[in-house]
Amino acid sequence: MRYLVHLALALVLVVPAAAGAADSLKLRYLGSISTDEKDGAVKTPEGVACNDQGDVIVADTGNSRLLRYTFQEKNLKGGAVLKVDQIGAPVRVQYGPKGDVFVLDGKLHKVGRLNSDGSFAGFVEPVGVTGPAKYVTRSFKVDSANNLFLLDILGERVLKVDSTGKVLSQIAFPKEYGLISDLAITIAGDVILLDAVKSVLYVSRKDAAFAPLTKDLHDFMNFANYITASSRSGDIYLVDQDGGAIITIGPDGSFLGRQLALGWRTGQLYYPAQVCFTKNGEVFIADRGNSRVQIFENAK
Repeated sequence: MRYLVHLALALVLVVPAAAGAADSLKLRYLGSISTDEKDGAVKTPEGVACNDQGDVIVADTGNSRLLRYTFQEKNLKGGAVLKVDQIGAPVRVQYGPKGDVFVLDGKLHKVGRLNSDGSFAGFVEPVGVTGPAKYVTRSFKVDSANNLFLLDILGERVLKVDSTGKVLSQIAFPKEYGLISDLAITIAGDVILLDAVKSVLYVSRKDAAFAPLTKDLHDFMNFANYITASSRSGDIYLVDQDGGAIITIGPDGSFLGRQLALGWRTGQLYYPAQVCFTKNGEVFIADRGNSRVQIFENAK
């Protein structure tokens, strides 16, 4: 199949990091996912999720479906189509700590939950939302306790809900923000916001008001649309959509490095959308504009 991983291509693209950042992420290309198990082409994928058991799920957005793979010992298998009628526009995916899968529908602006067998378990509808009572979910993250953090762009806030939708807390966006494109949850439980227009990260510790975590990052990124935090190192990773790059930020907000570049060739990205990391150091990037998911390993 065309999506099988091809090894031994030593492609490492790194922008030098600041002094003292020797442990910054370095990416070496392993292969790509461009088809399902029947050689049907992947089309403009906007989401990819992976877990420590080797499971990988792709939001094949242009085909209105999800695809399931396994990746173990650098060997990719599967590509079964997971068609969920209730979710027509999958754009973000994440595995929960109990093996279920959470999927954001980009048209409905709702997060659906799938059981581990792929069956639809319902939408996570926030209950008890106030001031305003309406909300629009742009993105989300799931923490280790199976709580969801919803990026509500209508209410200009982050809604924290449990798996049943009960609102646990809400944190207002910082004043005079530009465009909040995504959020992340750190290993300490802090919430980080990504302001794509101002190129700044904000942090909320223990539900406190958001405060700047970084300085202006315009020198390092164009327009970032996705953010995630490592559950091991605490480093923060940004997907620079317009720049075709992955940017590493330290837990203290320091710039650590920028890798990859905009383009159509192997190892280059064209409007990437989401990234996920495995416990073994593999990195999956939803390379939307190139209609593929690229696989790298951490070569540091």
